[in-house]
Amino acid sequence: MGMTLAKRIGLVLVALLFVWNLFLYASSQWNSDHIPGLGKWRVLSVLTGSMAPTIKAGDMVIVTRYTGEVPKTGDIITYWKDDQTRSLITHRVVQRLDNGYLQTKGDANQETDGGWTDPNRLVGKVVATIPFAAALHQLIKEPLTMVFILAGFIGYLIHTQRRSGSKKDSKQASIQTEKLEGDLT
Repeated sequence: MGMTLAKRIGLVLVALLFVWNLFLYASSQWNSDHIPGLGKWRVLSVLTGSMAPTIKAGDMVIVTRYTGEVPKTGDIITYWKDDQTRSLITHRVVQRLDNGYLQTKGDANQETDGGWTDPNRLVGKVVATIPFAAALHQLIKEPLTMVFILAGFIGYLIHTQRRSGSKKDSKQASIQTEKLEGDLT
């Protein structure tokens, strides 16, 4: 029974990894901003430690678009670095001007970010952090890693099937021997 539960859990985890990767890829294709997520929610990987210890490199953040409210000092926001690059930055708002422009700074950085951030480049506010999720996602996104995970899981399934099959065969042989010995007396 325990092996069956382990197999089921393993199968569910492998399936979830595939579904998660498929979701991130597909949603990034169908969203106009090419950021993975649904509706006003976006899922982003943090690549640097500029927001440590609050958000570490390898964490994943959930960002929601501002609707009807404006960023406040202290909010952690994600914004496009500039109009030319497709680079995103997640930093804390340290000052806000009346015209909506924002001054930001990473918690681990000594200086504020250069210049003021145009509110039109704003993606949204960070509402949740998932520790280590981006590092895990980066690892499983590699085709070779997925091949190893699948091969290991299939090997495990074959091994446990053979073991349970040989246990059943030896148990059947033992029962058969007892019947034969009982018939001879």
